[in-house]
Amino acid sequence: MPVCFRSIDLSPFFPLSLFCIFKLFLMFNYTRDFDAFDLRLRLPAVVSKLHKLINCNGGVTYIHCTAGLGRAPAVALAYMFWILGYSLNEGHRLLQSKRACFPKLEAIKLATADILTGLSKNTITLKWEADGSSSVEISGLDIGWGQRIPLTYDEEKGAWFLEKELPEGRYEYKYVVDGKWLCNEHELITKPNADGHVNNYVQVSRDGTSDEEKELRERLTGPDPDLTDQERLMIREYLEQYADAAER
Repeated sequence: MPVCFRSIDLSPFFPLSLFCIFKLFLMFNYTRDFDAFDLRLRLPAVVSKLHKLINCNGGVTYIHCTAGLGRAPAVALAYMFWILGYSLNEGHRLLQSKRACFPKLEAIKLATADILTGLSKNTITLKWEADGSSSVEISGLDIGWGQRIPLTYDEEKGAWFLEKELPEGRYEYKYVVDGKWLCNEHELITKPNADGHVNNYVQVSRDGTSDEEKELRERLTGPDPDLTDQERLMIREYLEQYADAAER
């Protein structure tokens, strides 16, 4: 089935006298739409390709995804944050002034932290006490809200369990017990959102993280993240090496 694309015109961000026009069709159909976790993992590869093509072609770049509202703006914003020197919030305001869109800021923050501190994982264990239910599943985490993972029942312990390895970060989820969506009152619960809904959540951290790495991650995933010149240089080098490695 053919993939449809729409354009985000980034030319207002660049002086046209310095660039010639070049179109880049990014095949975002390989990145799951509305999935912040998948976007987080794929952003470095896509932005590295964008960065390399801009350098090679000297062009204003048009970025495409299905609707031009989520994935394409996220790539544009990550490029502005990592390469062009904008703070994340400053770049977001500029992007919104040109086009109303919904880039997932948390995915960009976490991808930034992953590049600078490394992408590490840890194993979590989730538990639902036996209550006579015949089926217990979990939705959310790193699979999105459209999928579910079944828990395994342990007769000896009288409970349902799920062990799962996840990269560092904060993940929301909900149990689906015999078809009913429920929160586990024995696990962390979010504050109600604008619609009054709540979810369980888990914060995943790596073992043996230094205080310096913790502070860096906290700064980059905070409310107003920015990068130092040295951090931008490190990201630029990472993206250039990533692009070269992808082509070998």
